[in-house]
Amino acid sequence: MKKFLAAYSLKRNVQYLFSRPATNYNIIDGMRAISMLLVIMFHSYMMYALAQPGVELIDMVEAGGYTWSWIVNSDKGVDVFFVISGFLITCILLRQIDSLGRIRLSNFYVRRFLRLSPVYYFAILLYWVFLGNQPNTNTENLWANIFYVNNFLHYKDQAMNWTWSLAIEEQFYLIFPLLLSLLVVKTNRALLFLWLLWFVAIVIRFAIIITDEQLRTLPQSQLALDTDFHAHHFSVLYDNLYSRYGALLSGCIAGFYFHYHRQALSEIFAGVKGQLVTVAGLGLVLVFMILPMVSHQFDDYQNFNIFYQSVNRNLFGLGVAIMILASFEAGWFQRISNVLFGNRILYPFAQLSYSMYLIHVVPVAIVVAQAKVMVEK
Repeated sequence: MKKFLAAYSLKRNVQYLFSRPATNYNIIDGMRAISMLLVIMFHSYMMYALAQPGVELIDMVEAGGYTWSWIVNSDKGVDVFFVISGFLITCILLRQIDSLGRIRLSNFYVRRFLRLSPVYYFAILLYWVFLGNQPNTNTENLWANIFYVNNFLHYKDQAMNWTWSLAIEEQFYLIFPLLLSLLVVKTNRALLFLWLLWFVAIVIRFAIIITDEQLRTLPQSQLALDTDFHAHHFSVLYDNLYSRYGALLSGCIAGFYFHYHRQALSEIFAGVKGQLVTVAGLGLVLVFMILPMVSHQFDDYQNFNIFYQSVNRNLFGLGVAIMILASFEAGWFQRISNVLFGNRILYPFAQLSYSMYLIHVVPVAIVVAQAKVMVEK
């Protein structure tokens, strides 16, 4: 009972907010914090555009050009979350396999449920209480959120539609421990199978796009111009486990290398090959953050658009995974990472990132509404 009550101690929770445990990876904490801030920026940008009469999102994107295109691409903060999650969970599971010879599945599922669901269910309750009578909030479909299957619904039917990523994570981690246990315990080709599944993720995205007339023929600029196409794109390609597991698996593969091949990684990253891999990983992240695909300038390059949509999530995730691995090795990238991501100022944001993700849309909507009123005055 004392432990239960201690969990609600304000003093203790404030201390945890600023005291990083020695077992934490400070650079990963920083990446988690920045990815959350990117998601907030993305939703703020989009909601501001929607709230301004006479302002088209496409005009804002093209006015910003390459300088501000990273804001339009900052939805990839969710992919960073996926990579980090895949990396950390894989390391935990592999340590358990090494110590016990198996994964304690019941323990894993219970711990994950208790870690994520209480605050999520509380957010669902608040959503139902305060928005239950509001139009287009789809509170009658909150049952899908409770069971983590809300991403199975069409975008226009989803309640709390920004929580699709939680459904994907829970679905992935329902399957992945079983798969990992089978690959590690029963085969000696686990890493090969993980890489094959990573490539399959690209094939799946390509197959979805090429067999869907709208995705195959309409340019990315339509995401900012056509709400029906945006909803279709979201429902068919954006929020499904089979079309988004590539980033999670990128983190899982990185975790496998980190756990079983740490010495080899250190030797590789100390040499020229490792430096080239690091630069390639950083380059992938920068390219996919800077390239403004939601723009008219790419309307005439539909084949390139199909290629981009097929590979961008996996390659971006791979770039983040390389950055994580490189940040553990002494050298120029570790020094840069310590400055960018290792700052202790970011740690409270990392601690609050999950709760911020659950509720950030509401305060953003309030701020945007107030800003609109001030501008109109």
